[in-house]
Amino acid sequence: MADKSEFRESVKQKPSKSSKLFVVAIDFGTAFSGYAYSSKAEWTKVYANKWSGGEQISYKAPSALLLNPDESFNSFGFDAVNNYASLVADEDCQDYFFFHRFKMILKTSLEERVHRKTQCVAENGKSVDAMKVFTLSINYMKDHLFTFLQDKVINLSMEDIDFVITVPAIWDDTAKMFMREAAESVGIKRDRLKIALEPEAASIYCQLMHLESSDNSRFFLAGKEVDAKYMVLDLGGGTADITVHQLKKDGTLAELVPASGGAWGGTCVDQAFQDFLVELLGEDVMRIFKMDPEYVEDYFDFWQTFEIKKRSFETSKKETFLLRLPVGLADIVADKMNKKGNITNKSKQEMTSDIIMQEVIRNSRFKDELNFEHGKLQMKYAFFKQMFDPTVKLLTDHLSKLNKDIGEDLKVILMVGGFSECSIVQEAVREVFRDKCRVVIPNQAGLAVLKGAVYFGHQPYLISERVARYTYGIQTWPKFDKAVHKTSKFVMMEEEERCRDVFFRFIAKGERIKPGDKKSYIFNALKPGERALECGVFISTEEDPQYVDEKGCVKLGVLEVPLQSVRLDGKLEIEESLIFGHTELQVTACNCHNKKEYKVTFDLLSPEINFPDK
Repeated sequence: MADKSEFRESVKQKPSKSSKLFVVAIDFGTAFSGYAYSSKAEWTKVYANKWSGGEQISYKAPSALLLNPDESFNSFGFDAVNNYASLVADEDCQDYFFFHRFKMILKTSLEERVHRKTQCVAENGKSVDAMKVFTLSINYMKDHLFTFLQDKVINLSMEDIDFVITVPAIWDDTAKMFMREAAESVGIKRDRLKIALEPEAASIYCQLMHLESSDNSRFFLAGKEVDAKYMVLDLGGGTADITVHQLKKDGTLAELVPASGGAWGGTCVDQAFQDFLVELLGEDVMRIFKMDPEYVEDYFDFWQTFEIKKRSFETSKKETFLLRLPVGLADIVADKMNKKGNITNKSKQEMTSDIIMQEVIRNSRFKDELNFEHGKLQMKYAFFKQMFDPTVKLLTDHLSKLNKDIGEDLKVILMVGGFSECSIVQEAVREVFRDKCRVVIPNQAGLAVLKGAVYFGHQPYLISERVARYTYGIQTWPKFDKAVHKTSKFVMMEEEERCRDVFFRFIAKGERIKPGDKKSYIFNALKPGERALECGVFISTEEDPQYVDEKGCVKLGVLEVPLQSVRLDGKLEIEESLIFGHTELQVTACNCHNKKEYKVTFDLLSPEINFPDK
């Protein structure tokens, strides 16, 4: 085996596969979004944009969008949050559309979503077409980065940039198509756009992050020998995306099992904490805190602070969780107590926020779990951990099952994404895989997907094998066998007993496929004297479907093959082939008599394809 340092250098010396000056990746997250880029000349040096929000400097901005009353763009990110807070303070927000954490609207079943009609609901209760919301958000980031790069490169044009958009691997293909369509609608051409699966991008980053900093060298040594298996656990705000990869001898990565996961991201903990506050303080208090012009700015600052504290909280000493509450919350509670006659106006003025909150806690069922001093809510470790327990249990139950299915040679668990920074989650994952393999949290785990997507734009063939998510095949009419076929499928054709609508399988769900893989079979044309042969191409969610009209089967389309009135020994043979790409399937049919070939390409992210739910 080659020395690891030699391998690192060989990867670094590989030229970028992009034909453009820059590759830019846009990571559109549930809670936060951002972009990163690198040049073709120095593709291993990835730079992430820094966003400024008052006192906060971050590599990602809140996934927040503000639209004007006419639904035109107003602002995005920190600007959207601040502008909306100002509008609320001026009591001028009702005609504006403010959207926050709206990405997960795309994680719905196909029965619930016809993507062109999907609506996003704003804070004012009004709806706007989801495509417009996503399009304006992507357009803002595209324009922001282009303006930034123009200051660095003279005469730069959009044609000089390749784009990568990230999506969760567990999303169905219509949701991925939705993101592609949104990107194309803002001028990002199809031939300059790649869709990267978030855990795959993270996996690429973990393999190559040693290239950008010597500080990351130790992570490169984390069990990444050739043929080693490792799991990428991508925990974001909305979803948990889990993949298992194997490092091949040529340095590429092979997917071993289909991506899996669920809606087990950090926002689930946010919701649990929100529910706790509602029970402690009252639903009316929290509604005022969110909607009253006097407090709305404090509301957004509070949740930003909670996000930071949630990620940075250390479990090692099982210490108390401390969180400063805005003074405004105590004021709202005091007003509520005054209206109920629990305190007088005079005593309200004399009471500090500490005294008010201590009184609330004493009268709640949480009195043994909480305290309040110096403006800070104090929660016992075990109680705070309960906020994580339902989400963590769903995650660890799934990981335990995967652990059994994968086998004994899993080497490393790589935890990436913002939610992976929470020590409570890290501890739970380590417990699942204790004594079996090493759990690694890379530097800048929250940027792994974003930076890995840039690497993917330069080296798209680093993912050399994937697991087929569907079974692929064609419609055939074999000889009828009453021991095998349904009687209802019996037909007479050319004086022969045939079975109609049979699904002939080329690739089964779960099989490994490489971009460029080709599967071919030779069939006899049933009626070679006719003008054309129609080859129906189908996919199925089942591993071994029998008929093309079964539940879970979907028709991708038809390849039409012109036929000539030529018979060789009474037969006309047609070689039909399926060729697999990254997000497309090419189907060819070759007339074995005259060698003429016909082909059609199906975009697996096309809006015309109604993929079955898995």
